[in-house]
Amino acid sequence: MQNKFIKRFIGLVIISALALFITSIPSSSTMDSGYFTTSATYEIQDGELLLQFALTNHHSAPQQLQFGSGQQYEIIISDENGTEVYRYSDNKMFTMALIYKDLQPGDTLHWQEKWDLTNKDGVKLTSGKYNIVIKVMTSAEDDQSAIPEEQLTTTMEINLASAIAKSVISNTADQVINALRDKNAEKLAQFVHPVKGVRFTPYTYVQVDQDIVMDQAAIKNFFYDENQYLWGYYDGTGCEIILTPTEYYQKFIYSHDFANAEQVGYNEVLSFGNTLENQFEIYDNPIIVEYYFSGFNPDYVGMDWRSLRLVFEQYEDDWYLVGIISNQWTI
Repeated sequence: MQNKFIKRFIGLVIISALALFITSIPSSSTMDSGYFTTSATYEIQDGELLLQFALTNHHSAPQQLQFGSGQQYEIIISDENGTEVYRYSDNKMFTMALIYKDLQPGDTLHWQEKWDLTNKDGVKLTSGKYNIVIKVMTSAEDDQSAIPEEQLTTTMEINLASAIAKSVISNTADQVINALRDKNAEKLAQFVHPVKGVRFTPYTYVQVDQDIVMDQAAIKNFFYDENQYLWGYYDGTGCEIILTPTEYYQKFIYSHDFANAEQVGYNEVLSFGNTLENQFEIYDNPIIVEYYFSGFNPDYVGMDWRSLRLVFEQYEDDWYLVGIISNQWTI
């Protein structure tokens, strides 16, 4: 009798354990794991800021998103002081209807918006640094798990003057840096200012009374010219820089592969040395493109950085090369 009771008790324990195990197995609806990401890019296009942004489903299962109205996102742009200069939803009306979007694993929702760069006071902005916050205004259709806000939000910073300069000059600058890389003097000469020519500055500080200036014809003959010129004076020693154009090119123009530079800046200074900066004062409302390497030998701890700056000025509705500035660490 006692043995029968023990067997029955053991059986009940096993059955209970199995039931507990079965109920602990996640159902297909709760086995899903993953997250969303929100990403964005920007560019200046026809004098406006074009924002392109997206929400991607990184879950292992399909997700249904619910939007509470016709407003599927918000965009807020603020200046360096935190003052709001633009809000997407200002002065807009949105339909008050629920909208559902189904996203398969790996699928992405895409949006884009344009801002005409006019702030809330009606002023057209052309410079300054701004913070852009984009938030997708959605929730999971299944309210059991809220979507963390950081998965629905992305932020970017924009230097407006640099972005505008890039939109204006990037195509021209690309052709010029490629012509320099390829030693294509004929092509390069096409971009040289037809009146001012192009000035060569070996060390950052532009010296109008000393730097060599060459016109379009001289540039066409640049790599065939075997004459030696006084280009300036070596930093540190003060010795004369007496080189042929080809030698100067190798030492002070295309000393590194600047067409594939680590960073490219448009009207923003990427490199700083001990030499004074005066290019924006010397040139007439220029766009300056800097091709920058932060260093090459780790032993030098960044003191072997190099950069090349191309200076452009506008002339009769086109932009022309007026300066080539070499920049490096100086003593």
